[in-house]
Amino acid sequence: MKVIDEHGLSVALIEPAELAAAPWLTAADHIDVVRMQNPPGELAPELAAGGFIRKPEMLTWLARLGPDEDGFLARLETKPRQDIRRSQRRAAAALREEVQDRVDAGTLDRFLSLYEERVAGMQYGVPYARRHRESVLHGPQKYFAVFAFEGEELVGGCLVLECPDEDAIRIRFSAVSESWRRHSLARTLYFSAMRTARLKGYAWATLGDEPNLYGHLTQAGLFSFKVNMGFEAVPSQAFADPTGCDEADLVLNLTALNDPCLILGYSGPAGAEQPLTGHLITEGGIDDRKFAAPFLNAVELRSPGSPRGTQP
Repeated sequence: MKVIDEHGLSVALIEPAELAAAPWLTAADHIDVVRMQNPPGELAPELAAGGFIRKPEMLTWLARLGPDEDGFLARLETKPRQDIRRSQRRAAAALREEVQDRVDAGTLDRFLSLYEERVAGMQYGVPYARRHRESVLHGPQKYFAVFAFEGEELVGGCLVLECPDEDAIRIRFSAVSESWRRHSLARTLYFSAMRTARLKGYAWATLGDEPNLYGHLTQAGLFSFKVNMGFEAVPSQAFADPTGCDEADLVLNLTALNDPCLILGYSGPAGAEQPLTGHLITEGGIDDRKFAAPFLNAVELRSPGSPRGTQP
């Protein structure tokens, strides 16, 4: 067993041969999560009995664009659809939107400053976008951008990678000012990016690849936001990720995690085409209906360290 630090989370990595001995129970180190990478299929019953959740390591948020925005919105529940329309009307009345098919360097630098300002306010934020400045401007991959201005002030934007081989766009980086975050400007920017993608002939849009452990680097509320935007979480290896893999996690405590912690686990044999199951790990009562999604087989509550079906 090897204990590592992942952005403040103490993770014990174990090998299949160590499962039966459960070395984490007698470890001197504090451990938040026990993890087995690429768990063998034959260990599935033993892992489940011990409270492990077999899951894709990364999730890709994916949506089929369809022929038009009205049709896309018609697939959503009434309230999310109304929220999106409301944010679009508010932005249209107060802001100027600009789609740049070739991203302007000056505007990009203004966006990166806003992006880094927003990331600095996150507990474990890392300003990844700055590392991609040259590729956004000069390729070889092709980006476009959607920016929003209040007068001359840039108050929001998103950078979008075009992936012709995947017939998809990837909304890579986004940021909005604090005042416009409260008005859900991000929703408007994402739908403008998807509208541009339709005009370019793309069939799919993705809204980020994320670690499958909500409550750490990303929060459980982000899951609900993306569901309400019409996106579906799938294993990253199911959509153009050649490095995508599986792992099994046992959350021992929520010391370094927010409550609730959310993990999407396989409902059956890993790798099969199947709906995922949402596992909400919490120390108290929570309304699991907030995390229902059309693509989930079920949502289950459990306490930290407990096997499936154990209620908090």
